Amino acid sequence: MHPLTLMAAGVYGETLAEPERRALRLVVPWKYAIQGIKSIAKISFVQRQPVTSWQLAWPAAYGFYSNVNPRVDHPTHTQAQERRIGEFLHRETLMFNGYSEQVASMYSGMDLRRF
Repeated sequence: MHPLTLMAAGVYGETLAEPERRALRLVVPWKYAIQGIKSIAKISFVQRQPVTSWQLAWPAAYGFYSNVNPRVDHPTHTQAQERRIGEFLHRETLMFNGYSEQVASMYSGMDLRRF
């Protein structure tokens, strides 16, 4: 329900390529690419937070809110620096992917090292 979150049927003025064409995508710009939702097949409203496939695969590496805090490293690599497309040098990864002003309030009171 956040204003920066978009349901997309295309990107950059183009419709999604096969096989994604038949699905919607949820674009959440403050989450890093690996944690972004690839496609939506079904929407369900539930009482409890579901366990994700990433959490099932490697719970220590992928919490539900993972990849919003670059100060918490993935077990195999650092998230403190990134290299953006088209740039050669690495730069400091910004908290919430640079959207702190817009989304930090959604995470207030949470232990982002734990979750």
